[in-house]
Amino acid sequence: MKQEDGLRSWLKQADDLGELRTIEGADWDLEIGGVADIVTERGSSPAVLFDSIKNYPQGYRVLVNSLGSTKRLGLSLGMPQDLSALGFVSEWRKRSKALKHIPPTVIKDGPVLENIRRGRDVDLLAFPTPRWFELDGGRYIGTGSVNITHDPEEGWTNLGTARVMIHDENTVGFYIAPGRHGRIHRDKAFLRGEPFKVAISVGHDPLIFLAGALEVPYGVCEYDFIGGIRGESVEVIKGEFTGLPFLPRRKSF
Repeated sequence: MKQEDGLRSWLKQADDLGELRTIEGADWDLEIGGVADIVTERGSSPAVLFDSIKNYPQGYRVLVNSLGSTKRLGLSLGMPQDLSALGFVSEWRKRSKALKHIPPTVIKDGPVLENIRRGRDVDLLAFPTPRWFELDGGRYIGTGSVNITHDPEEGWTNLGTARVMIHDENTVGFYIAPGRHGRIHRDKAFLRGEPFKVAISVGHDPLIFLAGALEVPYGVCEYDFIGGIRGESVEVIKGEFTGLPFLPRRKSF
């Protein structure tokens, strides 16, 4: 996908391929999670976009199963749409071996900075975050998010996935399993007696989520990996408070 393309463009392309279904009026409490469970378990099923979610205005949307078919994986990775599952694996193996990492480019401004909330204006419950499963302890805005962290000793940035639960209007919590790159960053920061800074991205191009979920080698930033797939540097903005790089485009969700 081109640099200027984002989630809205991806949704249109997925819809043109017949790979997207829209559901209006679902309940964030268990109903979205139930549908998500069904479509992901089936395999090779369409992506599902929920809009007009109960108690939320139209346009506050939730996307599930974005990468649940070979066609949509190909769409995100810039690969042909007519490959079989085995053909896709074979083609991706060739491409991944030849992939050249391209570091991101830091820019100063972008549409994402047009909508900023600070202090008492922060309200995470303004998002129609689902309670996915009956025994969940709360509403989870991740795993489709990516958690951006930085190694305080080696100086490289990681994008990883983890379940992120909303605790209240301005607090989230998430768990990073031992051995994961973000956990290594956290442990290093704590041993140094430093705060562990995290930026969390939501509503991005599914390629961002895919890169965060893959086992990109230690020491390699996922932005470099994504740049290699796209064939051009990813533009990022450094956060005002964390200094961590995130995408400059406006949030789609």
